[in-house]
Formats: sequence, C-alpha cells, structure tokens
Amino acid sequence: MDETAAVRAAVVLGLALVAAGCGSSSPQRWARPQSVRLDWRENCGTRARPLPVETTLLAVGERRWRVALSFRNGTGITLGVVRPHATGETLFGLAPYRTTSYREVLRRAETATAKPLTSADRFEPRQPRLLSPGERWSGTFSGRGRLPRGVPIRVVLGRFVITGAVPRGLVRMFLCVSRRYVRLR
Repeated sequence: MDETAAVRAAVVLGLALVAAGCGSSSPQRWARPQSVRLDWRENCGTRARPLPVETTLLAVGERRWRVALSFRNGTGITLGVVRPHATGETLFGLAPYRTTSYREVLRRAETATAKPLTSADRFEPRQPRLLSPGERWSGTFSGRGRLPRGVPIRVVLGRFVITGAVPRGLVRMFLCVSRRYVRLR
C-alpha cells in the first residue's frame, strides 16, 4: 500500500471510529437488565378517529429488549403497517430522546428523524400488515440492542399508512411515538 492509500485508510478508519462513538470522552452508560411496568394508555389518532395504544411492559436484557402492548384501529379506515424500502419490516421499536419535552418528538417528526434507534425483529403474534377498522393487535415485539441508562426512552410504532382517501385531520403516513417515556436504571 502506498503512503497516500495508507493515509486515506487511516482517515476513513478514524472517521468510522468517531462515528461509532469510539474514543469519546464520555463513555455510554447502558441500562442494566430490568422489567418496568408501564400501564400507559395513549391515543395515537384523533378524538374522532382514535388509535388507542396500551403499553404495559418494557423488559430489558443484556442484549435484547421486549415491549408488551396492544392497539386498536378506531379510525374507521384501513391502515397498512409498513417500513418503506424494507419488505416485511416495520418501524416498531424504541427511541432515546435528549429531553422529556414532547416538542422534541414533534421536531423529529417534522425532520423525519422520529424513527426508532433500535427496531423490533421479533413479534408474537406475527406483526400486523393491515388493520381493518375495529381490528386489534395485542402482543409483544422485541429487538437486539442495548439501551442507554438515564435518558427518556419512547416507544415507536408504525409506519401506519392510510390505504384509501385520507380523512380530514389525518396524514397519509405516520408513526406513533409515545407521549410518555421511561428512564431506565
């Protein structure tokens, strides 16, 4: 390898390490294994077209996490549940936030950065693909990854896509990000 190629490789490796957080002066503190009863009841829809979500539990292991919840399509319209450009996947997962303010959630939504940091790769029962009006899904989803300790963590569901005409007050595609949050120990 000539000198220019060696320098270029060192710069790329250095940038990759910085991007991965290696060499940072503040080491990441990971949450320890724990189970947190949440009992959250929230509405991801509107008053007229509700999408009630009941999140009951977050279990954190060494390398995996699991969420237990249920939701019901009270919108009166069929909703698809998809992840763009990733056939058979969704955007169900968990997202750490810097603050507890819901304004941060709204800012991320405006800039399309409200997606989960760690996404679910297992569902029990199988994840929904289409939710007809009145249909309910209840179960668990889980994913790989460690979660940070002491920061607000929110549950993310979606992406929900309205398959027909979009009613007033709704948008064609949306994520449900919990208003509530949990700080892990």
